[in-house]
Amino acid sequence: MSLATALALITLGAMPVPAEPWHVTPGARHFGPSLVRRAAARYTDFDRYGFARYRDFPMVGDERGDRSEIERVMVGTFPLTIGQPTIITREFPVGDPWLTMTLNLRGELNSVAGPTGTVVADAPTPLWALALTTDLDKDVIEPSVSSRALYRYAQVEQGTAGELVAPTLVASTVTPFNAVVQLLFADPRMLVPEDSLLDTRRYNNITLTVTTGTITDIVTSPVNVTLQNVFLDLEITRLSPRVPLPLDVVKVLPFIKRYAAITPAADTILQLDRVPTLALKRHLILTTSGSTAGVPFTGTGSNAILDTLRISSNRRDHFGSAVGGISRRVLQGDNKFDYSLETWPAGWYVADFVLDKSLLSSLATGDLSVLQSIHVYQGGLPGTPQLSTLWAGVQKLRGLKAA
Repeated sequence: MSLATALALITLGAMPVPAEPWHVTPGARHFGPSLVRRAAARYTDFDRYGFARYRDFPMVGDERGDRSEIERVMVGTFPLTIGQPTIITREFPVGDPWLTMTLNLRGELNSVAGPTGTVVADAPTPLWALALTTDLDKDVIEPSVSSRALYRYAQVEQGTAGELVAPTLVASTVTPFNAVVQLLFADPRMLVPEDSLLDTRRYNNITLTVTTGTITDIVTSPVNVTLQNVFLDLEITRLSPRVPLPLDVVKVLPFIKRYAAITPAADTILQLDRVPTLALKRHLILTTSGSTAGVPFTGTGSNAILDTLRISSNRRDHFGSAVGGISRRVLQGDNKFDYSLETWPAGWYVADFVLDKSLLSSLATGDLSVLQSIHVYQGGLPGTPQLSTLWAGVQKLRGLKAA
């Protein structure tokens, strides 16, 4: 058998392939994206050499096969209670896999004569904290993740920032503000984005909790200013297949959590989670000045705090090396190239373990006894400095056997 023939047979699945870890979607003969591979397995015959009989694939306009329509569904508009959580669950149209959830968070500032105060950085995003949970796989977004962090994470994923209209103080005027935050279940930066759809057929209920803060979360020391008419406009993008997809099409679920804020320079090491069912994709860091003590993702983004970043375990250095961490200047330069952003936001850094767009490269944490994010700071720090962190990864679906 020639080398070319052997490679062709391996590619089409006619020869054995190595077993794959849990966080990879094993497709039928590894033919294209996961949904296409599943369709190939169910509706396509293979000849004696393992080559597909392509005439059996459904053609454009054909009703056969795993054909899916991508639908945008408006869930509704919901009033948000200032200073309280708002729970949304019964309104969700479950029963199909979801690609994204888009939240337009909006409100108004009502100013009378002589309003004073300072609008905070990235306003109005610090006004809200989000959580998304299910009854089976539990947290997709752990409780109280700042919408500021989720807004920036979506910017990293999409290569562009969502709409952000900051509040303004204008005497005797009602001024609107809004922020568009997108939650991505399918990862657009991966080779097979559909590996991590949110398959709502698995759940009896999905719960989104939006906690709205108070006016001091977006305007410091407000005088003659009030917050009013705070709403959420909610939309999902989903797949609506003509033929029901197999329940094991999706192998992993996105997972996002934030850690407690760190005050430099007393603390330089953060102990990261080590869980057998979790793998780390991206680690986001925000360094700020003028922060609210103990409240993560507050303050003005500053490049004058972090000097180097290193992520290490008992096995090896996963980000950085024995020489030391990655320089802040080099890291932000890499981030700008990696995510195609013309202007990189001050104070933000990303350690990305899946730059090759493969879940095989995500950092599995369950077999590690130590996993640390190590921060070295600059000298002459600005006032009230703070470091906030967000962990974005994938988790194994409950009740699903490893392939």
